[in-house]
Amino acid sequence: MQFIKREKYLQLIRRQYDIDLIKVITGVRRAGKSVLLSQIKDEIRDRGVKEDHIIEINFEDLSFEKIRSSVKLNDYI
Repeated sequence: MQFIKREKYLQLIRRQYDIDLIKVITGVRRAGKSVLLSQIKDEIRDRGVKEDHIIEINFEDLSFEKIRSSVKLNDYI
């Protein structure tokens, strides 16, 4: 499946790639947040970030249903 490159949003977030702060992307359901995050993941991987340094959790995936607290999230990471 081909996705639209979210260049406008990527330009805004690229400036933040090397800043050691957590980035939060919010928006209405089905707005393309997951696609944007996937594109960001591809870009930072292409910049040399190792795969094991990228954490991806989809809370709609039942395999992550036990992560419901900060303690459980910390344990997973």
